[in-house]
Amino acid sequence: MIFAAGCGAKVVGTDNFSDYPEQVKRLPKVGGVEPDVEKITSLHPDLVIASSSNVHPNLRRALAAVRLPLLVITTDRLNQIAPAMNAIQRSADCDAIVTITTALERQRRRRARQPRVMFAVWTNPLYVAGRSTFIDDLLSLAGARNAVDAFGWPQYSLETFAAHPPDLLLYPNRSMTPDAIADLMRRSHVHIEAVAVDENVFTRPGPRMVIAAADLNRILDQWERVH
Repeated sequence: MIFAAGCGAKVVGTDNFSDYPEQVKRLPKVGGVEPDVEKITSLHPDLVIASSSNVHPNLRRALAAVRLPLLVITTDRLNQIAPAMNAIQRSADCDAIVTITTALERQRRRRARQPRVMFAVWTNPLYVAGRSTFIDDLLSLAGARNAVDAFGWPQYSLETFAAHPPDLLLYPNRSMTPDAIADLMRRSHVHIEAVAVDENVFTRPGPRMVIAAADLNRILDQWERVH
């Protein structure tokens, strides 16, 4: 998001998990869910940016103690990504043109038959993407329906999965394997089509949601041709 907002040249360090774009891999790392404030301070940043979905509760107080400003952005929903990037631009004084909203709208589809799609983030126990999430928004954008009635990122019972199986199951290709999906099908006695998607593209809400939407449309177009 920071690079897409035109601020890439100003980045002096990242969390341990940031690996895109390629030049990010060569930057100093400052920790994971609980960042190392000493490492952050040693890089002499003017601004620290964190996501509301995983910002450590002690980070703001720790940064305030060393007089470092913190910008917390929220990207729980698709329509929050562009405002978050604009906030980054204002705070870091960058001026790239953010076009994600227009690009996402180009991927909007209406389908005669809306497939019921489930996005599984883990299989044992089963955790899924529910309503009021960026995945839910992505499914709606591509003309599908979220097969999950619950909100947020709930644990989902095998009984509910078996009673209301989706037409299509999507899963992240790094955290989960085809064997894990096969085990889920075996335990639930449900046999449906399952498709692996690029985990970094689909599970990191940011400018690459445009790529996720295009990939999802290709998957759903193929599903429609077969069914």
